[in-house]
This record gives sequence, structure tokens and C-alpha cells, in this order.
Amino acid sequence: MNRGYREQGKSKKPKAKPGFAINAEQMEYERRKLLEEMSTKVTKKSLNNMAAVAATHEPIYKDEEGKEREPTLRILSLGAGVQSSCLALMAQEGLTKHKPDYMIFADTGWEPSFVYEHVEYLKKNITICPLITVERSNIREDLIRAANPIPGGNEEWKSFAGRVPNPPLFAARPGGKVGMLYRQCTHDYKVIPIQKEMRRILGVKPRHRVKKGTIVEQWIGISTDEAMRMKKARLPWLESRWPLIEMKMSRADCLRWYRDGKKHPMPGKSSCIGCPYHHNDQWKNMQKNYPEDFEDACEVDDKIRHGLKNTEAELFLHKSAKPLRSIDFQEKPKQQSLFGETFDEEFQDECEGLCGV
Repeated sequence: MNRGYREQGKSKKPKAKPGFAINAEQMEYERRKLLEEMSTKVTKKSLNNMAAVAATHEPIYKDEEGKEREPTLRILSLGAGVQSSCLALMAQEGLTKHKPDYMIFADTGWEPSFVYEHVEYLKKNITICPLITVERSNIREDLIRAANPIPGGNEEWKSFAGRVPNPPLFAARPGGKVGMLYRQCTHDYKVIPIQKEMRRILGVKPRHRVKKGTIVEQWIGISTDEAMRMKKARLPWLESRWPLIEMKMSRADCLRWYRDGKKHPMPGKSSCIGCPYHHNDQWKNMQKNYPEDFEDACEVDDKIRHGLKNTEAELFLHKSAKPLRSIDFQEKPKQQSLFGETFDEEFQDECEGLCGV
């Protein structure tokens, strides 16, 4: 008989090992203990801290011979919110170790008026490098056209589940279940237009490869309290960098820099007018202080209701799956997330460091 196979009818008595579950009851106890430890010790703050520590060192680039070298370009992805604007203005004042060669703002066509005003302010005050605005198209118009296709038109066969750029809309199904659509809008309206502009600056023709050895260092305005949002670039010639984290700056530090310096206006939160990631405080502020923007969002919300082709799901901009204009924003949300925050707190800084920072 081959070794390793037990003779029929014989069995060995299991030996207890320190910290090792040897029966179903012990395994269940260990599982409950682990879940309890996770729920009490693993917090969003601690995960952000761990991620931030790993990104505090300046990246080192080397050539084929192993010698250190500078990147081909340094480009700041500008969202025109608190963090990326703080990073841009600090670079302008010589407070960063390096300076970007370009700053690029991707315009979705549906930004709040104060965002466009702040971009114009930055264009007047940033002199160390060009500040370029790029756009794919108007996401508001694309959204309405996709939800209400013209019979026989190019959009008739499409839906939000197809290649029409998907905002993370809330879908209410018969029976009361509410889910979110897969988000594609950040990639299509922010990431791709910025990468196309990078290729143009590099002199790369469409459908041509970027020259081997090219390194574009992309600065992203993610702060230490959002470190979990850091993602490595997927293109071989593109390297993501987070200077605010290297300087150990949180969003609060950025706000303090504006307040203490008293040189620059405080920017608002950069995101589309009708972004489904808005929390109730943002909707309430928009309704009170920017009524035209709020009415615009309500109009779009009304027009997208039946935009998901071949399903009975209704679409909404708000997580309650109710018409936006009917919601009382004085009520506090009750829904809890894995980390103990409300839904609003968990998603208030979404969009991968390009929207909302």
C-alpha cells in the first residue's frame, strides 16, 4: 500500500495544536472571534493610515542600466476641489519638492458654477506650467439622450448597462430592492480624456504605442484620510503619485493651509451637479444656496426614470430611490456600512481621486 493512504477502518486520533481548531465547535468559535476582532479593530481610519504609511516615500525611477533618472513628464490631475487645488497652489508657491510640467482639468460639462469659477481663478494664478482643460462631451446631455433615445437613432439600442457611460445611478426593482449601477463615468469623462491629453503632449499619434522608457508621473490629490482610494496606474508608461500623502497632509490640513495662508479662496467640493454620490448635506446645500443647480439635477432625475433598457427597474439620483424634488434633506441617513459610517460618509469622496478632490 502506498504511503499516505490510510488503511481501511483505521484512523489516527487528531492531536491538538496551539491555536488550531480541531472540531466544528472550536472552528465556529474562532470564526466568531475573528469577526469580532475585525469589527472592533479594523476601521476605515486605520486602513487609511496603513495605506498612507506605505506611500510616504518618493518614487525612484531607473533606466535600463539601473541608474536613477527623472520622469519624462510630471502632470497634475486637477479636480478643482480642496485637495488637488491645494496641491496645485503649493507647487506654484514652491512648497513641493518638484513642480508639475502640466496641470489637466477634465470637464464633464456638468460641473457646478463655482467649480468653473475656481478653475478660472487657478488659470490666472498658476504660472509655473500650463493648465489645460479637456473634455469628452457633456455628461448631462449624454445621460438624458441615453435614457430617452430617439426612435431609430444611434442610441436606441443602448442602455446604461451598455457602452453609454454609466453614472452609479440607484436602480429600484419591483419588490423594493435598491441597487447601484456599475460606475463608468469617471473612467470615460475623467481618466480617458486626461490620458489622451498626456499622449498628445508626448507626441504620440492615435493607435500608436508610447515610446519604451517613457515615464509620466501623474500627481493625484488624495490626502492621508483617503489613502484607501490610491490605485496604481494600469498603463506601463504611467506612474501614479500622491504628493499630499508624501507630505502627510489630510483634507483638514489642506483646509487649514487655505485658512492660515489667507491668499486663496476656499474651493468647494468638485463633482457633477447630479452625482449620485452626493450625501444629504450636499443636496441640502445645493437646494438652499444653488437652487438653479438643484432644479437642473431634479430635471435630469425626472428624465432618467425608465432609462434602463429591457428591465422594470426605475433609476434615481438619490439613494432613497425617490424623486429628488420630493426628498426632505433634514433627515439624517440611517444606513450603516462595513466600517460603521453612514452611506453618506463612506461615499462622500468617491471617484478615484479625480472627482471630489
